Amino acid sequence: MTRTAKAANNSSKTWDHAARLVEESFVFNATEATVSHVDGGIRMNFTGLEPLQESMIDDWHKQGYNAILVPQPFLDFSNMGPVANPMQEALHVFGRWNTFVADHADDMMLLTRKDSFDKAQKSGRIGFLVGTHNASAIFRTLDDINFLYSEVGLRHALLTCFAQSRIGTATDEGDDRDAGLSRFGRAVVERMNSIGMAVDVSHCGLKTRRETMDASSKPVLITHGNAAAICPSSRNNSDEMLKALAATGGVIGLMYWRPMVRPQDPVTVEHVIDHFDHVCQLIGPRHVGLGLETPMIGFDPCNNVKGVTGQVSYLNRERSMDIPELCGHDRVRVLVEGLIRRGYSDQDISGILGGNFVRAFKEIFIA
Repeated sequence: MTRTAKAANNSSKTWDHAARLVEESFVFNATEATVSHVDGGIRMNFTGLEPLQESMIDDWHKQGYNAILVPQPFLDFSNMGPVANPMQEALHVFGRWNTFVADHADDMMLLTRKDSFDKAQKSGRIGFLVGTHNASAIFRTLDDINFLYSEVGLRHALLTCFAQSRIGTATDEGDDRDAGLSRFGRAVVERMNSIGMAVDVSHCGLKTRRETMDASSKPVLITHGNAAAICPSSRNNSDEMLKALAATGGVIGLMYWRPMVRPQDPVTVEHVIDHFDHVCQLIGPRHVGLGLETPMIGFDPCNNVKGVTGQVSYLNRERSMDIPELCGHDRVRVLVEGLIRRGYSDQDISGILGGNFVRAFKEIFIA
């Protein structure tokens, strides 16, 4: 066999190995972004009010997902503030998603209890976890947390997304303006802990992020973020922050989003795997998962992205948002193939694919 033939054979074996791991593991994307095909164009589902199309389910199956979290923002993207009536919109959006799951009960189910994850895997249905990208818009009082938990199945909340809120400060405000977790924010974290709702600090300012980890008695999540040591950004996480996250028992979902992977081009799958390497070596692979955020087809094809991303202070708006080799139905298998080449064990990869987030959610959920 020639050297070229050997290389091709080894590559084929690695790909088959990757495909098998995706097939056998519980694959959980903790930040799934969806798109809709509307009026001949492709729109990012930024608001949760765009059409929910059955083609999404087929795409999720083809990527190998067993579970997804699609966090809803309730933001007015023209000014990056909350919509006029966030709670009214939240009930509308959560109701639409819950109805979508119920209408496709052969393919989907809600993840609301510890045993829901096992039921999803055994049944072959995709588990849907109800979550929000912006709790500060809908947690007007502590009783709102209990109401949303019981009435719409809310099991996850990213504390604040943009600007300053009653809960804390978002990273977009800048580190010098981060007032940290407020008194109300501490009460919010305590209430979420007590009823079994996951606390997410992905978009929180650095001080707010750190104080939330100190305040929480349950694992804290960063559902989508990367390592600041590899790509310096206020949205990414320092080594100290990652160690604090691990100390809570939490998990970070690492991202494919190009601006959060490398500050300059080119950006490839190997640069993404550099983040996995760094975080796994720093705090251990059991604290690492998937939080891809980039939609399967990428951000670039969507005709409503530029107006929104143009207002985000930590982005270079001249760059592409996507890594082409990590778009499409094979994007999880491409990542796994890279992890295999780097020497990760099957057990560690299975945890990264979803087992680690499942463990954290089971620790967070009460029943």
